[in-house]
Amino acid sequence: MEILLPIFLVVPLLGFFISLLIPQRKEFGIFLSMAIPAGVQTVFAIGFTAYWATSVGSPLNIKEITLYSSEHYKFFIDLFFDEVTATYLIMSSALTFMIAAFSRGYMHKDNGFKRYFNTMILYFFGVQVIIFSGNFETLFIGWEFLGLSSFLLIAYYRDRYLPVRNGFKVFSMYRLADIGILLAMWMMHHLFHENVTFLQLRDQEFVLSNIAGNEFLAVLISFAIILAASVKSAQFPFSSWLPRAMEGPTPSSSIFYGSIAVHIGIYLMLRTYPFWHNLMFVKVNVILLGLFTGFVSSAIAKVQFSIKGQIAYSSLAQIGIMMVEVALGFETLALIHLAGNAFFRSYQLLISPSIVTYMLRDQFFNFLASKKADFKPWQLKLYNTMYVLALKEFYMDNYMYKYLWFPFKRWGGKLAGLNTKSAIGIFAVVGSGALYILAFYDYDQLNFIEYIPDVFGVFALAFVLRAFTIRKHPFGAWVLLILNHFLIAFSVSFNEHFNYIETIYYLSGVVEAGLAGLVILYLLAKTEKFNLDDYYGHAIEHKVKAFLFLLSAIALGGFPITTTFLGEDLLFSHVHIEQPFFMVLLSINYVVAGIAIMRIYARVFMGPNHKWYRPEARRSA
Repeated sequence: MEILLPIFLVVPLLGFFISLLIPQRKEFGIFLSMAIPAGVQTVFAIGFTAYWATSVGSPLNIKEITLYSSEHYKFFIDLFFDEVTATYLIMSSALTFMIAAFSRGYMHKDNGFKRYFNTMILYFFGVQVIIFSGNFETLFIGWEFLGLSSFLLIAYYRDRYLPVRNGFKVFSMYRLADIGILLAMWMMHHLFHENVTFLQLRDQEFVLSNIAGNEFLAVLISFAIILAASVKSAQFPFSSWLPRAMEGPTPSSSIFYGSIAVHIGIYLMLRTYPFWHNLMFVKVNVILLGLFTGFVSSAIAKVQFSIKGQIAYSSLAQIGIMMVEVALGFETLALIHLAGNAFFRSYQLLISPSIVTYMLRDQFFNFLASKKADFKPWQLKLYNTMYVLALKEFYMDNYMYKYLWFPFKRWGGKLAGLNTKSAIGIFAVVGSGALYILAFYDYDQLNFIEYIPDVFGVFALAFVLRAFTIRKHPFGAWVLLILNHFLIAFSVSFNEHFNYIETIYYLSGVVEAGLAGLVILYLLAKTEKFNLDDYYGHAIEHKVKAFLFLLSAIALGGFPITTTFLGEDLLFSHVHIEQPFFMVLLSINYVVAGIAIMRIYARVFMGPNHKWYRPEARRSA
């Protein structure tokens, strides 16, 4: 049965490519390009799961493609099927088919009908890659597809300010989750000394033998996984992004943030449960996280003025309970709870406009004033305190800005003197020196060799932080982001001797995407004005340039469509376990660079188009 697993990935991918070829005016054909793959997937999933459960019962695993192999590392696509996969497969396929049918009428005659369905199919493919992933590398590929499609669907109304701004905010949070996955992958590689699969993690003897004597490293890996799962499933203190993600069309909000994508964090915890379930300290923290998220989300849901926000926070409370169920070992209960919550929240979001209409009408005919509760003074004070905290969403947004994003902006602001010319000059000097030492010296004999990777990592971080805060010059920011990748390549090259074909893999995608982006910006600048101080919405009149620049942006950011994605993973594998500072530097570089790249795309091509003959939506309602 293992040979049938790739079919589950081929079906949605084939639907995506077919949808790209169908003209915009052929709405029925576009609809079928999503409905048929989702319907076929649903029927095939039910039949496959029923046969597997009755005749096999044990997990299925297949190593599909080895993309790169060396003495110390193998990068391969691994597919895995068990009860967790079966639950997510049937749930995601059935919901996608129903949402496709609903969206056909909901999005009828919309200018972005084709763009909406293209993105939804891309999302569907990303979900299938995640749920069938048999190792972290395969999971990370689907993780990236899910993040990109999330951003595009939230910012679907790209000529408005708030959808684009909130889409970018959610994308930034998803990049934060990437740090957890990257660090977990890196530490796993050093703990098990191989590209470990999820099937191997089910072997308790194998896991415990490797954890023995490395409990601290195992705890760090577990907390990296918890970070990724918490951000993806909007657990405290990352909960505030979920209602902001409701800016997209209601059907996409229903399937994304009501049912499937928001439960991917639970999938990650279930998939890695065999690894961390013996670590009591980790289990206690997961339980506390789930309980606190449930309490906070329930309180916030009660004071929401938006029905979508109320549903979002109510769903988060249930996901917090699922975290507790997973930590306590009730995996089957968690899967049942997950499927029930996903279908219920999806239904709630789809009927939410009708509920609002009904409630408005009902108020006119059946209004009853609420009775004032008879509180004691201390009870009233506690009640009012909780009410204000819930109304302010426990200040989660404020703290995230203050302790996460503002430090990056502040550090980048202090590098204001690092303009394009000075950056190129610094890179020329530093890069020339690095190439000279690598080519003509036995650099292992250098007294300060252990500090060189950190120095180059700091240079790379300075470049990317400056690109993150540039307000005027997109060309300069783009150049800094390209040079950042070269500095990362130099930093790892000094770390140890390895086959430099890996560096070529990495930089070939960087050069290709970087030059393409510069050319597009240059061609656009010949006819339009833009900088990074505002949104310009040039995708409205320059759709081809916007699409090509998006491809360049995601390729430069390490999206799995170029060799940059593979190259990054290969370079990270050369970071030693005794270099946590260096690995953190590289992870921050990777995450902030991705945010800075999408910031350029969002500012130049999305948002209101500031021209006198185009109406502009107000920034807020």
